[in-house]
Amino acid sequence: MHKYSPLKIIWNILFVIFYPIITSFSLVFMGVIYFFSSISKVLSKISTSSASGLEIRKPVWAPFMQCKNYTFQYLFVDEIMFGPSYYQLKSDPTIQYFDGKVFGDFKHFCFNGVLLQKWNTIEVMQLPDFELVYVDCETGEYKELGTIKSFSWTTPVDEAGEVKLKWFNGTEGGEIRIKAADL
Repeated sequence: MHKYSPLKIIWNILFVIFYPIITSFSLVFMGVIYFFSSISKVLSKISTSSASGLEIRKPVWAPFMQCKNYTFQYLFVDEIMFGPSYYQLKSDPTIQYFDGKVFGDFKHFCFNGVLLQKWNTIEVMQLPDFELVYVDCETGEYKELGTIKSFSWTTPVDEAGEVKLKWFNGTEGGEIRIKAADL
């Protein structure tokens, strides 16, 4: 004759009581997952087949700016997690300097040209590392004016033939003064 301990009897009673509850919960949970999965599947088919639906598209060239003799376009490349986006630029007529380089969305028109933010690297561990670049919109010539180690550039202030660009990286700041004679 086999003798059951009181602990084993209590365990068996609890198992008999809770087994249907646990099984029912599991089946309901799987049903909810299946339901939302089915809705997601239907919506993804509708959105990619409809002209008005959302779909992931390959980035295309878009207008960036018009400056004197040049029209500039940008192509979205990527973005730094929780940070700014970066782009490829091209111009019409073509300026070879833009080939293979990436730029931020900063631009400031001055002295018959434009100031741009060229990214020296897209390696997260080496950022921020940018070059302030001046592009002459009459001749297409360019000049790198200085390196800035900050994501945060304030809008330049034009003062009597001079542009003052300020930046701050959280621990230190600086400014670059640009005169028409320097270009």
